[in-house]
Amino acid sequence: MLRHYESLGLVAPSQRTPGGYREYSDADIGRIFHIEGLRKLGMSLTEVGRVLSEPDFDPGSVLGDLIDQTRERIAAEQRLLEHLQSVSRLGRTDGESLLYTIDLMRSLESGDVIQRHKAALGSGVDGGMPVETLAQAVLQETVLNAAGAMRWALAQAGAEAVPHVVKGMDDESAQVRHNALLALDEIRRTTPDEQLDSRSKAMIRQALGRALDDADPEIRSIAALTLGRSGEAKTVPVLLDMAMNGPKDIEAAETLGSIVDAAGPNADTSEQILTELRRRADSGDTTTRFRVLQVLLEIPGDLSDDFIAELSGDDSPELAVTARAALERRRR
Repeated sequence: MLRHYESLGLVAPSQRTPGGYREYSDADIGRIFHIEGLRKLGMSLTEVGRVLSEPDFDPGSVLGDLIDQTRERIAAEQRLLEHLQSVSRLGRTDGESLLYTIDLMRSLESGDVIQRHKAALGSGVDGGMPVETLAQAVLQETVLNAAGAMRWALAQAGAEAVPHVVKGMDDESAQVRHNALLALDEIRRTTPDEQLDSRSKAMIRQALGRALDDADPEIRSIAALTLGRSGEAKTVPVLLDMAMNGPKDIEAAETLGSIVDAAGPNADTSEQILTELRRRADSGDTTTRFRVLQVLLEIPGDLSDDFIAELSGDDSPELAVTARAALERRRR
């Protein structure tokens, strides 16, 4: 090791004996201890050489780098521990099954999207993947096809997957929150009621409810459409905004219609929707009134018919003609 240090220029003996042996002074030995101490802190020999050759180096910067590197190592070790614990919980009793699971996990973390896609399908067929590992892969996936395969595989786990996916709804990344929302919806839609316990259903519903206030408009729209289709009244403000401004204005209008249909034309929610549509129609331009008409066409009942009749007398000839034609179709 001393010869290696010498070849790198980190230390050199002050003198040699007549027989050619290296002789190290107290200062040389002190430098060697400095090298060893810095290495134990996690520095590479290149970094050690830089520190020892620059008398005015910034200790704070060096310590900051070492702290960051140590945290990364700890995080990597923690991930490894979690992987090992996940595999252990599967209870693989033979070497072949254990190796198969490890291969699936490695493929799921591959940089090759095809490998990730195949791993997801394989784990969904035989349950050979730890649920928490698959859930983490679902949350991080950015390729559409692979994400779809992973969500399908994860949904096979049903209620067991819910706690792992719900964590993604609190992530700083909008992509992760988006993936979590789609995965929760797939679990909700595809898992039989008798296999999805009340606690899991409540967790999904609460996560969807929080998503209505998400900073990302795509996440808000997915949550509003998902909850709105089940008649959730608190989705109305988001759905109205979508119907007026997009995205997915047609879907939002249809969902508002289904909410009114489920609640009944005289329910508070129905009146809330019609009141807000009237406010927007009265204060908006022709484009806004066209959007209002688009929503009204999806809402059943006499009150919406009366509203359409009012729009049939609009100052805009195009809007008036469209409203009259729509009213005739509804009355047939």
